[in-house]
Amino acid sequence: MSHRIHIKSHEQHLAAIRILDRVKGTWIGLGTSADPVIVVNDQQFDAMVEAGVVAPNGKEVKAHGAKAASKKSKS
Repeated sequence: MSHRIHIKSHEQHLAAIRILDRVKGTWIGLGTSADPVIVVNDQQFDAMVEAGVVAPNGKEVKAHGAKAASKKSKS
């Protein structure tokens, strides 16, 4: 079975390529450079989920850590 992964950021794209270079199998890159899609097999998808590149439900994984609260200036 194949999985379609919609790449949402440049960092996610680079991480996916690093994983795909190490996992056996053929993958296909589709879409434009503005909206790339990668089609991978089960083994490649599982490796990307394990590495945290994609979520198990196929949505983009958010960066870890909390955002700093914005400071309001007193006027």
